[in-house]
Order: sequence, then C-alpha cells, then structure tokens
Amino acid sequence: MDEKEFLQEEYGFTINGWRESGAQKVLETDQGLFYLYTAPAGYKYKSKLVERVRKHLTQQQEIGMLKLVKTKEGHPHTFYEDAMCYLYRGVREGQLDDPVYACGQSLARFHKATASFTGDKLFLPYSSLGSWPSMWRRKLRSYNEYRDELDEVSGELTPMDEFLLTSYTYVHQLGETAVQYLSAAGYDRVVKETASFGKVAYQNFEQGYMLWNEQEVRLMGGEWNWVLDMRARDIGQWLKAESRRNGWKDESAIRFIEGYNSVSPLLESEYPIIYGLMLYPGRFLKLVETYQELPDEEREAVDAKIWHTHLEDELVHMEEALRRYPQVIEQQYGTSIPQIDWLWRRENEKALDRRDEKSSE
Repeated sequence: MDEKEFLQEEYGFTINGWRESGAQKVLETDQGLFYLYTAPAGYKYKSKLVERVRKHLTQQQEIGMLKLVKTKEGHPHTFYEDAMCYLYRGVREGQLDDPVYACGQSLARFHKATASFTGDKLFLPYSSLGSWPSMWRRKLRSYNEYRDELDEVSGELTPMDEFLLTSYTYVHQLGETAVQYLSAAGYDRVVKETASFGKVAYQNFEQGYMLWNEQEVRLMGGEWNWVLDMRARDIGQWLKAESRRNGWKDESAIRFIEGYNSVSPLLESEYPIIYGLMLYPGRFLKLVETYQELPDEEREAVDAKIWHTHLEDELVHMEEALRRYPQVIEQQYGTSIPQIDWLWRRENEKALDRRDEKSSE
C-alpha cells in the first residue's frame, strides 16, 4: 500500500492532491486542507510529555497550536514504514511583512508559555538541560573511536570513510572548541539563571512548523520534536537552520533576535552560550553516528557524493555564521563575545589560496 492509500485508509478522506512545503506535506482532500508531518518512530515514547505540554499550552494565551486530527480509530498519530505520521487541520495562511521578526516573537511566546510548565521532573529521559558538555563529549569520543577503527583497516576504505577521515581534524577541533567555549561562558551558571524563562525547547526550524492565519494569529506544530532544555538552544538552532537555508545574513539574524527580545529579552550571558551551540557541529556528528550504525553492506551502498555534499555544505555555511555572529552581537547589543582565532586564520588561508590560483592562471 502506498502512502496516499495508507493515509486515506487511516483518516477516512480522499486525497485529491498534495505538495511538499518545507517540513510539511499539504494535503488537499474532499474534507478540506490538512498538514502532514513525520517524526522518527521511536519518538512515540515521548507521548506523555507531548500530551502534558500540549495541554499546558492550551491553557496559555501566548501561542496557539494547530488543531491535531485523530485517525479513524481515535489515535493522535499513526505509523507508515519507519516514520510516525501526524496530521493537523489546515488554515488559511496569512502573508507577513517581516516573517523573520515574527518567527522570533513566536519562539519567545512559546518559551514564555512553557515557563510555568510543571512535571518536568517526570520526563528526565527527554531533558538535555545542563548536559550539553557531556553529550557533546560523548559524540566526539564516538567519532574519535571510529577514526581509530578506520586507521586499523587493512583493506580499501569506502569513499565515505575517506571523507570522514579527512574531515576529522577540523570537525573534532570545532567540537572541542565548542565544549571549552561553554565552560568559559559559564554554562552551568546560565542554565540556572535562565530556568524561569522557559522549560521546553521547540526544536522545529525547517519551514512549515510556524504559521500565521489570515488574522495573523500565531500557530505552531511539531510537538514530537520538543525536548526539555534552555531557550538558548532554540535561538542557536534557528540561526544555524537559517544559515543552511539562505547563508548567513546579518539582517536576518538581527531581525530574528529583535523579534525575540521584543517579547522576552535575552540576558547578556546567553549570547555566548548561543555561540557555543553554533560552534558545535551537531548535525555532522549525528550523520556520522547514523553512518556508523549501518550494517557493512549498507555502508558500502551509501552514495558518498550525496553525503559528502550535505556534510560539506553544513560546515561551509556555518563558517561565515561563526565569524559574523560575535561581530553582529557586539555591534547591535554591545555584548562582547570572544571570537575563535583559528576560524579567521582558516579564512585568511583560503583567501591566499584563491589569490595563488588566480596568479597561476
């Protein structure tokens, strides 16, 4: 049964057409418009956390949630192949003059709404609060161990393995720098200072999760990606996601942070923590972990060019962000954030290489 037939069977409508829009699939049906989202199947174990936070948000005035649509059997989600699927009722979407600013405001309202959430101690398996350094070190150790395994391989390496070997020094240096940066920025202290500003991290920064209807009412989806953590995580992740989409742009970063600050001003101590998260090559290390877990035959079948391009783009797009963010924050807010000298040396070396190439033509 293909996906279309499966959804029609599960929800009892007829799909006349669909299109992808960011993270969502927009379904046009005989019962109106719906938004389809997916999440890893293992996220089903977060159902109690999701239910509690959703219920809490409905009692707040800060942010609205898209209306969840249950299956014919009354379930809030279903499973197709290796993914969990969940559905929202569609809305007539409005067009905003300054969507980046509005995104910042929506995120701040979400955090404010979760500040009074209780019961977070019941969901410690879904909490990353206070544990960034230990989590990051664990990922870095895993990459280091894999590098050691590759060094001992006597046969021919796959193209993907070769890429991971050649990327190791730079990626590991970024990760180690990020961990050290958190410590120097007083991470543990800032976790305590900001505990009252929000307890849930939104974690959805692909397009299609934050919406506004024609009356400009703010609406959100994507609850299966929520985790318990400090708000700085979401600020940093949004800046990283936007850099991947459109490259680093000073104006976008400023408008987003201005929107956020108009609702719930960031503390001066949070800006360096955000930078520490931006430094950490999380998506790269997550993909490395995914690759490591593949059976040998599947590893050999991996299209190295696609993975290489994806991972390389991740690093390249972030370099400009990592150089500009400290400058933008100091210029805009007067907050001095220590910069990473070797990132600038790396840029200077690239510039010299480009000049050498031109002179040799």
